[in-house]
Amino acid sequence: MKKFFIATNVCLIILLFASCKKDTNEFVPDDGQQLDSAWTNNVTASSQVLILSKQLEGSFNVHDVNSVVTDTLVNAANAIQFMFPLNGLLLNGVALTGGLKIEYVLLQKKGDFIRYGVTTSASRYPLESGGALHIKLTSNGQPVTVAGNKKISIRYRDTEPKPGMSVFYGSPVTVTNSLLFNWSLAADNAVVKLWDSTNINPLAKGYIIETFQSGWVSAGKSLETVQPRVEVKAVVPNLFSNANTAVYMVFKNNRTVVQLSGNAATRSFAFPNIPVNQEVTFVAISKVGGSYYLGIKEEKTSAATVAFIKPELSSLSGIISYLNSL
Repeated sequence: MKKFFIATNVCLIILLFASCKKDTNEFVPDDGQQLDSAWTNNVTASSQVLILSKQLEGSFNVHDVNSVVTDTLVNAANAIQFMFPLNGLLLNGVALTGGLKIEYVLLQKKGDFIRYGVTTSASRYPLESGGALHIKLTSNGQPVTVAGNKKISIRYRDTEPKPGMSVFYGSPVTVTNSLLFNWSLAADNAVVKLWDSTNINPLAKGYIIETFQSGWVSAGKSLETVQPRVEVKAVVPNLFSNANTAVYMVFKNNRTVVQLSGNAATRSFAFPNIPVNQEVTFVAISKVGGSYYLGIKEEKTSAATVAFIKPELSSLSGIISYLNSL
């Protein structure tokens, strides 16, 4: 009888252990994995959330120009045109006449802004974007700048270009933490123009940005609204924190994407100055140890908006695929 009792208990323990190991979406960390589940006041480059940010970033296009000794029109990939004026580029303070390397990316999809860690806000106010570009100019590996009295022109297509856009410059040029990125209204005479061409079938149209500098440049304007503005918040389960998770809010009816700031004291994410009655989607992306999570929650903004986002087990490719669909 005693032997039977012991054998029965051993079987129960084995069954219990096996049931705990069944497949599940719940994350079970391995020993030694960096989880970053504790909230922090200082997100650093070693934090999982910023490691994920670098993994999401796409590649830049490259276009080489043999020389720029006259006004130079460059037809680059994705129907983007660059116009460089005579003596408009400087190499070590002297007008460039030799070869030019253009490295660039155009952000137009809402998911692009998340992938590159460049959202659409200025001083914590949301912007509606007409597209954002990063332009890096070099010659034989040395930086090329725009001459002080000259401006370069970039023309690109957009299916629904909107009037009233202004030029914004991005800061900093190198983004290590996307929460530090900010757009500032250009204080020079940079302008945004609309264009269309009736001799192309189907009709082509879009924007022309005339800028006095390279780096991050965008067409944008303040999000127009007659609605009151409020702070919206989002919360995530205990496994997640601002050290391993980034939370974004994507507007349904505008090309507007903002990133919510994590608050270690309240253990929540928030963004101010959001108009009420806006249809938005909260997107949470996380890297917890070697696992990736994606959380999606649709809401309509109000003074009481506190979105609870439950990230689900995903993969890096799964997150990229979703962002590309936005």
